[in-house]
Amino acid sequence: MNNDQIFKDRARVLDEDLAGRASTTGADALLAEIVSLECVPARRRLLLFPGRALLGLAAAATAVAVTAPTMLSDSTISVGPQPSTSVSATAEPTARQILLAAAVAVEKAPASGDYWRTATVNKWMLTDPTRSYVLEGSRSLETWLAKRPDLQYWRIRQDLGVKPATPQDEAAWRAAGAPTSWRYPKNMKTENLFSVPSRPLEAAAGERTAERLYGKWKGSAGDLAGKSMTWKEVRAIPSEPETLRSYLEERIGRLELAGSGMDVEEARAYILLRNCVDILSGLPASPEVRASAYRILAALPGIRAEGEMTDPLGRRGPTLSYQEEIEPGLFSKVQLVIDPSTGLLLAEVRTNTTKLANGRQAELRLSTAYQAIGWTNDRPELPTHRN
Repeated sequence: MNNDQIFKDRARVLDEDLAGRASTTGADALLAEIVSLECVPARRRLLLFPGRALLGLAAAATAVAVTAPTMLSDSTISVGPQPSTSVSATAEPTARQILLAAAVAVEKAPASGDYWRTATVNKWMLTDPTRSYVLEGSRSLETWLAKRPDLQYWRIRQDLGVKPATPQDEAAWRAAGAPTSWRYPKNMKTENLFSVPSRPLEAAAGERTAERLYGKWKGSAGDLAGKSMTWKEVRAIPSEPETLRSYLEERIGRLELAGSGMDVEEARAYILLRNCVDILSGLPASPEVRASAYRILAALPGIRAEGEMTDPLGRRGPTLSYQEEIEPGLFSKVQLVIDPSTGLLLAEVRTNTTKLANGRQAELRLSTAYQAIGWTNDRPELPTHRN
């Protein structure tokens, strides 16, 4: 059985598994073949302790850079191996199976259009200035990149307001007088879980605004590894898994990682993972390139399946996770939720825990939920307020 047929058949079997249908004898044999299939050489492990420079190089927080308190901005990161689970035809799909099925599905996406559109809802949590309760803020963001030179680049955003994160936090907020804005001291201790907001946070939602993108955006098709890519460069990205991995590793090899206090090889392995996620979460690469990014991820260790979960917008999908160490001994759990029908990312969620002033353990989550990723011939619905 050739690889393409295995991927196609796996997508069918995975769809049936997720729908709760019984596995068949044919599915048993197919799963056994999938597990033994190796498309891309695997790394030995992912475990690193890079410093601040790696965040910029890997663009780990790119999707949330526009939110008021940028999470994980001054932290270290590591990706730790997690225990694998045994596989059977009746078990939940493994991370590898989910990724290979997503590769097949994403190959069917449209390959061109007038605009490459990415629409997200970014949510972030942080404690109030007194560390008495947890707040959740959110922002919507649309980016319209014009492939045609006669069309304009646009970014449309709206602050959606700040509120207590949970009913327990709401009770503490009411006890504190139900404030509608929060001002933070510059020297507030944050355990590297979030940056101190430089301006007051507001409970009320802001106005939807549009910004025409100029300057570095002229002719840009997005970023990869923190560097702007032209449309020509994106079209030149190789589409086979082995050549794509070599291409990414060659780009990563140009980065100045020596002398940064981190294990260079492990840092490169982490950046490779992040580059693949970046391709899937926003770069207008071809469907074949995006499928190969999934196949590279399928060969990397440290990623595990967690069954289905509901994303921040209420959508359900199979979920993958890995760990980042944001400072020695302090880990952040990263979850990727995938739409099995399209292979597109539904959401990326990071979760940490912190201790409030009263000793209560509370979760701090940072998420990007993707409402749209892909080509369209539509035009943006521009608000009245434009920059």
